[in-house]
Amino acid sequence: PATVDRIFRDCFGHPTGPLATADLIGLDTIVDTLNVLHEHTSDPRFHPSPLLLKLIAQGRTGRKRAAGFHDYPTAMG
Repeated sequence: PATVDRIFRDCFGHPTGPLATADLIGLDTIVDTLNVLHEHTSDPRFHPSPLLLKLIAQGRTGRKRAAGFHDYPTAMG
């Protein structure tokens, strides 16, 4: 995850990498959104990835739980 985020910051000029952004939003929120999109479109592109589902099952939902794609020193809130 750190490499992916670094590439987006250093090579593409993004202020935050996509995986750090996902952690900020919340992986569970992303999966909920994908499920709604799939329900309304039936488009298979909106099936949540097995990795997202695995991380959520492990309680790694993002910054709010101090762990998602990255680990954080303390949970938010």
